[in-house]
Amino acid sequence: MKVLLVNPPHALSAHNPLASSGLSLPPLGLLYIAAFLKKEMPEAEIKVIDWPGRGLSAATFEAELSAFKPDLAGITVYTGAFTSAMTVSRTIKKICPACFTVAGGHHATARPLQCLEKGGFDAAASGEGERVFAELALQLEKGLAPCVPGLILKTNGQAIEKYPPLDLDSLPLPARELVDLKLYRPAVFGYKRLPVTSMVTSRGCPFSCKFCSKSVFGSTYRAQSPAKTLEEIIHLMKNYGIREISFQDDTFTFDRKRVMDLCGLIKSRGLDLTWSCMTRVDLVDAELLGKMKESGCVSIAFGIDGASDGACGLMNKGFGADKARAAVAAARKAGIETRGYYVFGYPGETLESMEAALKNIMDIGTDHVFFAFAHPFFDTGLYEEARAKGLLKATDEELCDSYDNTQPLITVPGAGPEQLIRFYKKAYLRYYLRPRPLFNRITSLRSAGDLAGQFKAFRSFLKWC
Repeated sequence: MKVLLVNPPHALSAHNPLASSGLSLPPLGLLYIAAFLKKEMPEAEIKVIDWPGRGLSAATFEAELSAFKPDLAGITVYTGAFTSAMTVSRTIKKICPACFTVAGGHHATARPLQCLEKGGFDAAASGEGERVFAELALQLEKGLAPCVPGLILKTNGQAIEKYPPLDLDSLPLPARELVDLKLYRPAVFGYKRLPVTSMVTSRGCPFSCKFCSKSVFGSTYRAQSPAKTLEEIIHLMKNYGIREISFQDDTFTFDRKRVMDLCGLIKSRGLDLTWSCMTRVDLVDAELLGKMKESGCVSIAFGIDGASDGACGLMNKGFGADKARAAVAAARKAGIETRGYYVFGYPGETLESMEAALKNIMDIGTDHVFFAFAHPFFDTGLYEEARAKGLLKATDEELCDSYDNTQPLITVPGAGPEQLIRFYKKAYLRYYLRPRPLFNRITSLRSAGDLAGQFKAFRSFLKWC
């Protein structure tokens, strides 16, 4: 059997300050599916086409598709790049009519019937894709009519109850050999050393932030054991020469003991490794941060989101600005760089409250900030609230192709879209052009590599401005 996995084309808009930052990460979701399939069907021929990572043209994609002639194809469908994925699916059906084509990912889980109606799909996979896709491939190879938990067929639109959540230690390592890892890296200010790559060591989130979608991985937190994570790190260092890891887990430090144990393993092995992660401000403390620093942690991204207690309450974050202030101060004391992620324009906010929030953001004082407008994914409390209150400016069809969150999609009383975008740009300029952040960045330089990274980041910022 020939199996094709496709990450469809999508790109950040010119309004996004990350658009010229060089941000590109390997499609780990597809690479996990490929690795699981290789384990279940060693004889299968698997091809991964990462359209945005390779910067493909439509003509090149069609040529590779014609040459490969897949029997089964899986396409990631993002809310925000919906039309692009539908085009890819129809292209596959045009060139390889007999190919069984499956939609997967967040949008296929949240709106499976829309994928089946609008695209050239035979089925949509709901939830985690590894077992669904492998079982489908095995059934198709045997000539059986597909009947797989979590698979919605175009012929009847009905799904069998999904598989239970996976034990992450049971998964093989992502099949990174199917892509060129040299193509990928975080944004210019998101790493310290090259070569760098990303890992995901946990799934599921037990918190209840109203803007977050949990349709794929659910609310039950699951993580690799420290030994499994160390195995993957060593594999990347030995086989790809990796010197830095960007952990892309939503809440990397949720299991404090796991992280403490992992830090101990990294240190005991004497690994020449630096790493970064993402987490919440209420999931760190001074002792943990010290252990993280000792094992090579150089940067933490905090999902603070609401810069005031009022906004945090609206979003159901479960902590206030004081907690954010304390966590950032503790990370700085440990010698770890900090990044703060914030959301503007949440229902209940006004331009005045956003101005006040910006003052709090400056006071919290992370080394880097990333601002976004509230983005209402379909299966979230934010979407339901904004739609019910008549605050959502975009139709559902428009939401399908709103890829990034640099455009205001929710009405803010007393402010039009142009005024909100001006505020958004002004917020960045006011934050970064203050004396203290400039001084902190200069005094944090430790090497020629640090200087080069700061220069690239500044040049990227100027391009965006």
